[in-house]
Amino acid sequence: MSVNMHRIRTSWHKNRREWLTFLAFVAPNFIIFAVFTYWPIIYSFYLSFVRWNFLTPNKQVVGIRNYARLMQDDNFWEVLGNTLVYAVSVVLIAQGLAFLLALLLNRRVKGQPFFRTVSFTPHITTTAAAALVFVLLLDPKLGPLSHVYNFFSIQGPRFLASTTLAIWAIIIVGIWKEIGFASVFFLAGLQGINQEYYEAARVDGARPFAILRHITVPLMAPVIFFLMVSGFIQATKVFDLVAIMTEGGPVYPSSSTYAYHLYQLAFRNFRAGYASAFAIIFFIGVMTVTLFQLRYSKRWVDYEE
Repeated sequence: MSVNMHRIRTSWHKNRREWLTFLAFVAPNFIIFAVFTYWPIIYSFYLSFVRWNFLTPNKQVVGIRNYARLMQDDNFWEVLGNTLVYAVSVVLIAQGLAFLLALLLNRRVKGQPFFRTVSFTPHITTTAAAALVFVLLLDPKLGPLSHVYNFFSIQGPRFLASTTLAIWAIIIVGIWKEIGFASVFFLAGLQGINQEYYEAARVDGARPFAILRHITVPLMAPVIFFLMVSGFIQATKVFDLVAIMTEGGPVYPSSSTYAYHLYQLAFRNFRAGYASAFAIIFFIGVMTVTLFQLRYSKRWVDYEE
């Protein structure tokens, strides 16, 4: 220990100016992260062991009672299931469609810039506006689909009023929003592939599907992995779509997700301690899945071209 401290002191005296410059650049960011990220996490962890309603100054320590109650809460398991269904569906379906869209956008066709701009439009559209548009679109009586139902003389499904279809209506909007974002990254990845690989494969007589399977997909693995991780984290935090389209209903929490239910517990029911336990479980779960993805990504992701 003393040897290491001596090395640190020696390094500090020799490179004092560089250390001070480093601290000058790092300190502001570290302070911001400490105040607005690290401290809230630590304080939430503390609140998860107390009972508090935000209104009274007194906090009653209850130990792990909030966590024990959470495990027995049927709403917890339902919103957890809804969140996983939403996240997995949006990530897998949206990225699959975005990859196909990127393959089409990578071709040299007339009007290519226009099609690329249109494909990215869903992502830059505000979530609130998109949610309101889909609420009207899915309405069986007032929306555009009502004309289709009337033409075939059928009773249109009430997506947002169904306990089984409401969550899927939200998933549809999530997929629509995610496709534009993922397609841009896929397109950038496709354009970064060395064309010599394709030329060599064609000389060897490889067919288009074989080229896609053995060249394009393996070389796109880093992009696919990045979108899987970032897309899953973002999807698990979905809040605004639920708040605008269904408010967790029609029979709560049939279409509620983890983030929206957390908001309900904390800021409508004023159960700060229970909501904090809810948040800590969410944090641990997302971190576990992310670390699992990072751990096993080495088996199929190669960052060397």
